[in-house]
Amino acid sequence: MIDEFEFFRKVRASYGNVPFLVQFTYRLSHRVDKAATARGSFSCRVNPHTQIVEYVIGLKSDPIARPRSEQGAFLFSSVYDEIPPQTIEYDNYLIQSLRYPIPITYDWQPFIRSGAEDAINAQSIQQLFKKRKLKGAGGQEVDAKLKTTKVLLEWQL
Repeated sequence: MIDEFEFFRKVRASYGNVPFLVQFTYRLSHRVDKAATARGSFSCRVNPHTQIVEYVIGLKSDPIARPRSEQGAFLFSSVYDEIPPQTIEYDNYLIQSLRYPIPITYDWQPFIRSGAEDAINAQSIQQLFKKRKLKGAGGQEVDAKLKTTKVLLEWQL
């Protein structure tokens, strides 16, 4: 059993900057997707007044670019707007809040890790990518068909 202040101190010290890697694809042309990666890290903040652990992420992707393409065929006619080089970035983005039970008589590290794995996974990152719109050459929003393929949390042992 640890007291709440010790929990607060240990969570901040142990889970202050945990790196993770996101692998995703975006549409380059008809039926051709290009792979890209994004590097990020998450931190846990503990609010002892409300008994909540907050998971906050920062994320920056590789540059994404696509030339304007048109494909005309008998069955398919596809036009893909140009995407000038740009990155997807999130800074101090609150991805999840989780209430922790007190007294802290349980093993708190698996509790924090399972919360992180629930908050930072392929589905949650896919939802972030859906919220983020890429800008085309004319400043218009362009759907790049972003698809998260894998998220790897890099736990230090």
